Amino acid sequence: MRRWLATAGLALLVALLLFGLRGLAARITAGHLRHTADRQLALIEHGQPLWQWRLRQPHDLVAGRAFGAADVRRAGDGLRIRSRDGTPFELGLPVSGMLDPGHWPLLALRGEADAPFRLGVAWRPRLGQPGCLGWQDAPVAAGPLRVVIDLRQLHWRGADGSSCAAPKRIEMLRLQLALAAGASLRLDEVALRREAPLPAPTRPSLQLSSDPAVASRQLADPALPAAPWIALPAGALAETQLVLRQLVWWQRPGALILPHGDTPTTADESGNHGWLAWVGTIGYLLALAGLAWWPPRLRRHRRWLELAACLAGPLWLVIGLRLGLRLSLPGLLCFAGALLFAAQAEWRQRPADWHWLGDWRAWLMPFALLLPTLLLIAGYGGHCTPPTPGHVLVYMLWAILQQWLMLAVVLRRLEGGRLHPAFAVLLTGLVFALMHTPNGTLMQLCLLAELWWAWCFRRSRALLPVAAAHATCALLVEAGLVGGLLRSLEVSARFFL
Repeated sequence: MRRWLATAGLALLVALLLFGLRGLAARITAGHLRHTADRQLALIEHGQPLWQWRLRQPHDLVAGRAFGAADVRRAGDGLRIRSRDGTPFELGLPVSGMLDPGHWPLLALRGEADAPFRLGVAWRPRLGQPGCLGWQDAPVAAGPLRVVIDLRQLHWRGADGSSCAAPKRIEMLRLQLALAAGASLRLDEVALRREAPLPAPTRPSLQLSSDPAVASRQLADPALPAAPWIALPAGALAETQLVLRQLVWWQRPGALILPHGDTPTTADESGNHGWLAWVGTIGYLLALAGLAWWPPRLRRHRRWLELAACLAGPLWLVIGLRLGLRLSLPGLLCFAGALLFAAQAEWRQRPADWHWLGDWRAWLMPFALLLPTLLLIAGYGGHCTPPTPGHVLVYMLWAILQQWLMLAVVLRRLEGGRLHPAFAVLLTGLVFALMHTPNGTLMQLCLLAELWWAWCFRRSRALLPVAAAHATCALLVEAGLVGGLLRSLEVSARFFL
């Protein structure tokens, strides 16, 4: 009877964790949307453009290079673009969501040109749809650049030479440049502007429905202002909030999107607080070094301190939304420092009580999750996209690293901390789930999967079978569930891209 009660209590605790992970993902997503809306409000109140590209490094452009025969390099506060042979080339401007040239029709460029050049714009309403191209009638003169292009006045042509209407919504935007061979220009800033400033919204313009079809009809209302305040439905999950955000982007790109009941406040953008990340990173690395050189004498205390030290950096990166399109140097140092510290801690405790391969039974049990994975894909899958061999190899190595950290480092230290084995497995699964914040559904799947894999590891003490099962299931999920049950496999700030 006691065993049944313990099992029921553990099942209840798992259910509560699943519910809590879903709520955590929704709260973090709502906070991200609120922060974005606050920044938009600050730009509107100060008469600044909502879409602005400050070009300082080549990676500020799409693909970090020019499309065509041109070279791009950093030059002071801008980018120096030099034509190699005089043929036209393109510079891609990164777009998050959509642009609204219908309400922000003026494309402004700032920089300096060494010689006259021709300037055009290429755009596409949505990726996969045919785009249009328009050139200015007169070349741009050499000297300081203060160019403003009215997108409504260009003569737009499609790839087949047919006429195009002036753009209303843009998902892909590229500058077309034609310079003489060897000529160059410096480009500092590009922005989409309005002819007149916008009034700041003071109350919600629309309470959005949770039904995408109804929400689409609501957003089509022509009475909505250029930058409406859109309130999301109450209690929306993380994935629902982002689905509705995408719908708003497609129809009202300039909207302030806020969770139900929230009010935008002007974000304080004064000063550069990047030094705080450096202070935290340096303090964390010094703490790791101190703990590595002077570990506590009591093994029990050392295990808990090592556990906290190994997890603090990675969890700060993921839950703090510091893993974006590019990993910052402080973030890279934190991640590398945590792994190096974990490796030296494991080396100090050799010989280890685990091994790599195991017998055939050690391989059979972790792969038992293949069946529920295939059932999920059959019931909730989207369009299947098989992975490339290179991606399979990279993900296998990534799965080995993850499971080494979760099982060899985290689980074994929880076991040594005199926890009940069930709680050690449960906490390991929770840590693995939190490493996938704020992807709510993925967090839930990771919790359940790692509970099983940690239990398998406790029985066999074999790491590679678990890592192989992890990689296989994850690749199947990526190929078949993304676009269906899952929005993506991205975590941290990348989840919002």
